[in-house]
Amino acid sequence: MLSSVMQHLRGSLRRALRTAMLSAGAALFLLIGLLFLTLAAWLYLITVTTALTAALILGAVYFGMGFLLLAIAGSDGAAAAQPSRQEDSAASDHDGLKNLVMAFLAGITAGQKARR
Repeated sequence: MLSSVMQHLRGSLRRALRTAMLSAGAALFLLIGLLFLTLAAWLYLITVTTALTAALILGAVYFGMGFLLLAIAGSDGAAAAQPSRQEDSAASDHDGLKNLVMAFLAGITAGQKARR
């Protein structure tokens, strides 16, 4: 019994470690790709505009992405909770029907037991 629990725990630990390692590797490669894309954008913008304008454009893009990620991280899901309240009111309308069906089934069960 204890060996099967330990074996299950080891398997879970291996899966978690594997997921963590793959996620860290993916994050590293994404960071390297972002650096190369930034360098490519810098080189392109330098050829089209001045260095100051290129720096302003890239800085504004990263600044905007940072604010967007902060907004996503700071959202508490209040907008998602509002439709569920509407669904709850719709579900309460069906409670009467549910209670009727449950009472009907309880009556059928009681009738079957009375026959025996």
